[in-house]
Amino acid sequence: MTLPNTIALVCLTVWLTFETVWDLRDREIPAWFSLVMLVPGLIWLGLQVSPWAAGLMAISILTTELMPHSRTFGLLGIVVPLVVLIVFSPALWPLVVGWGIVIVLWVAGLLGGADGLAAVSLLIVFPSWGMAAAILAGLLVWNLALLVWKYRQDVGLRLWTVWKTRAPGNRDAAGIGAYALASLFYGIHRLVLR
Repeated sequence: MTLPNTIALVCLTVWLTFETVWDLRDREIPAWFSLVMLVPGLIWLGLQVSPWAAGLMAISILTTELMPHSRTFGLLGIVVPLVVLIVFSPALWPLVVGWGIVIVLWVAGLLGGADGLAAVSLLIVFPSWGMAAAILAGLLVWNLALLVWKYRQDVGLRLWTVWKTRAPGNRDAAGIGAYALASLFYGIHRLVLR
């Protein structure tokens, strides 16, 4: 991993850890917290890959704000830029597939907005299958850890609560820690592959 990539990963991990502590303490993440990672991430994508890719991702991400008002227009605004990226930039397939999965989980109510923006921020800076796998591993480990912490001896009987804790409006547990774990897992993955 190059020095700029290492610095970016450390910065993302530190910020996500701060967000996790904030969320565990307060149960509410301010909306601007997501911009701290997202805006520099889009600039990074524009400089590292292409300004067009960064612009298309920005359009797709910003369109999520239209979803509550017009689901059809919102979905088109999210999907069309992703299709263009798939066709013209095969190197960004992990980013597009990962963002697509995040959108599906968000629409289904299994991820919150801050969770989705944390995931896409990691994928924007590190558009790789390794990061996509690290995000899935982070989600799995974080939710299982929360399940064990919450139910201890009854954990075997309460597996369904992994999904329930991600339901809209349920403030039972913070979810942003999954992405701090994902950035840590990705860093370990990159060190092993060195």
